[in-house]
Amino acid sequence: MQRGEVWWIDFNSSIEGEVQKTRSVIIVGNDASNKVLNRFQVVPNTSNILKCYPCEAYIEINGKQNKAMADQITTVSKSRLKNKLGKISWEDMQRVEQAIKIQLGF
Repeated sequence: MQRGEVWWIDFNSSIEGEVQKTRSVIIVGNDASNKVLNRFQVVPNTSNILKCYPCEAYIEINGKQNKAMADQITTVSKSRLKNKLGKISWEDMQRVEQAIKIQLGF
């Protein structure tokens, strides 16, 4: 698992206000930690692209338009991983990083 990869993750058993269901996520944690820890940081994605807030970013996953929701950045266990979808482009990763900075006030 590397930074910028897109995976399906099972978010079932979440509570109100949290991301729910199985959905794609972008791994945003650093590669050194991703190799040794049993958890990592992800930004969930949605196919609902009607509106994009400053803490969100339009991205493309396997030729389809999606939106990364940096306001839902979270740490998840590697046991939630389902399967790898691919990797986003460098340009898309830059947009995701900017959305994270806005969300976290950096």
